[in-house]
Amino acid sequence: MSEPRLFLVRVWQHLSQFRAAVRSVDQDEPRLFDEPAQLGEFLREASAEAPPPAADDAPQPAAPPSTRPESC
Repeated sequence: MSEPRLFLVRVWQHLSQFRAAVRSVDQDEPRLFDEPAQLGEFLREASAEAPPPAADDAPQPAAPPSTRPESC
């Protein structure tokens, strides 16, 4: 299983004004949004873009069965 992607999301809403800032925990600069639909689309795309697992996380093939006879 790959590591989770974590985001810090800040939303401001006053009357009809909407503002949001999203920053991945491993990034310095946030992305800014003026519309709720833009924020939703960004999060939808981020969830679909799961990074490939690292080489250490890749499933390892099973070892072939031993050809040595078992002792009784």
